[in-house]
Amino acid sequence: MKKFFDEFEIYIGAFCQGLMVLILLAQVVSRYIFNNAFSWSEETAIILFILSVYFGATAAIRRNQHLKLEIVLDKLSPKNRLKLEIFNNSLFALFNVIILFGIVPIVLRLRTNGTETAVTGIPKWYIYIVLPILFVLMIIRLIQDSGIKFKKIKNIDSNADSFEQNN
Repeated sequence: MKKFFDEFEIYIGAFCQGLMVLILLAQVVSRYIFNNAFSWSEETAIILFILSVYFGATAAIRRNQHLKLEIVLDKLSPKNRLKLEIFNNSLFALFNVIILFGIVPIVLRLRTNGTETAVTGIPKWYIYIVLPILFVLMIIRLIQDSGIKFKKIKNIDSNADSFEQNN
């Protein structure tokens, strides 16, 4: 159960992507075999694709697999590499906070206006509310990753201190 909560973003993202593929497959079969297209399939597939991208981005942070330039990191000592990665996490978290300040008013406006999707009639704020939640989750994952890196720096420092004391 702990593994599920540690990586639930992967499972939800994979579910969204799998469901998207099934819907698009059903759309193709319906259109070309039965000459009858589903009106809701494209809109639903787009929503599922967007969700899978954001859940995937959160999972990438959790697994430390997000986009980064390793050329600079490879030239640093392990301690300085960790410090730079913590700094990068801080910048990434700041970026997410800025995005949050932009997206929350949009979600509130969509809720107030009662705007719905064109075909399915789903209130748009139901879809958009997931984005601030995922940005907050990304910030939490970045803080978790930075905490792990801080512990590694302390281990490097304590190992260096014990090495110096033994010599």
